Amino acid sequence: MPCDGPDHYRRATTEDAVEIAQVHADGWHRAHEGLVPDEYIRSRASRGHAGFWREELEIEAADRKPWVALDAALEEERIIGFADGGMARDDDLDSATGEVYTLFVTPECWEKGIRSMLVEHVARDLREHDFVRAVFWVLESDTVMRAFAEYTGWLPDGATRSEQYGDTEVRELRFARDLV
Repeated sequence: MPCDGPDHYRRATTEDAVEIAQVHADGWHRAHEGLVPDEYIRSRASRGHAGFWREELEIEAADRKPWVALDAALEEERIIGFADGGMARDDDLDSATGEVYTLFVTPECWEKGIRSMLVEHVARDLREHDFVRAVFWVLESDTVMRAFAEYTGWLPDGATRSEQYGDTEVRELRFARDLV
């Protein structure tokens, strides 16, 4: 069974693009089930994302590449999660604020502490790049991710936004945490 053995974490390489794309698609689909329209979820295929991740991994500086979690208990290691971050993209935030851009773990590996470790790797990177605070966005209706955020020290900072998922508008809440 995956995720029952030791995991380890490292920076992603270009060769990881296909596995990252698969974790992204699987994690995104499962995380959004029941929260966004089913037809929108079905329209998101993992094909196409591998090209995006390959390009991202080719251009990112070594110290800015995503972190990947690997399940080392399997005969052949495989990526079971990834996360990345950088400068916050919201206009109302100052240059001392970073952002966790993505955080996905393959669904069968949820509740194993992998998300927490990935977020901590990204938070450490942000601190090393002189960010003193970080944010990330969570669907308002995603009670699992909201509970995870609060459990790991992130709190809503009052900012909200709406995202369009097909014909449905979904609210998101911004969570924040000091990094110092």
